[in-house]
Amino acid sequence: MTQENDKKQDEMTLSQEARQLVAANRRGVLSTLLPQDGYPYASMVDYAPLPDGDVIMFLSRLAEHQKYLTADPRVSLLIAPNIMANNALAEARISLVGRVELARDRRAMAEIYLQYHPQARQYINFGDFQFYRLRVERARYIAGFGRMGWLTDGRYHQN
Repeated sequence: MTQENDKKQDEMTLSQEARQLVAANRRGVLSTLLPQDGYPYASMVDYAPLPDGDVIMFLSRLAEHQKYLTADPRVSLLIAPNIMANNALAEARISLVGRVELARDRRAMAEIYLQYHPQARQYINFGDFQFYRLRVERARYIAGFGRMGWLTDGRYHQN
């Protein structure tokens, strides 16, 4: 029983750390699927974290990734703030996996997004940009060497 409790406690700790990493950062690598053959396509995007752990992105219809996620909403978002560090593989990172949906309440999303990306104020009202919410279904969190795990079955969203 103690071993099972320890495992649950470590999963909860990983979940909390993962959510903190997402909340503390603002940019990641979004991978969408090419409609013609299903290959992954990666591009850099800015995001704003939501209190429940999901994220919102403000994407232009002119961007390739926006076209691809419209065709297939399955995506992953890699957040690796120390990607350029010499010891990057020993640093924390997360891949959020889920589906993206068009966020309907533009005003509320803009208010949240501008808190994290005030420079977006200059194009926040452009008609070719839309807000998308990544609904996280699972996450792969790597805290560093030897501490990692999949956060599935709603554990990523648990406090």
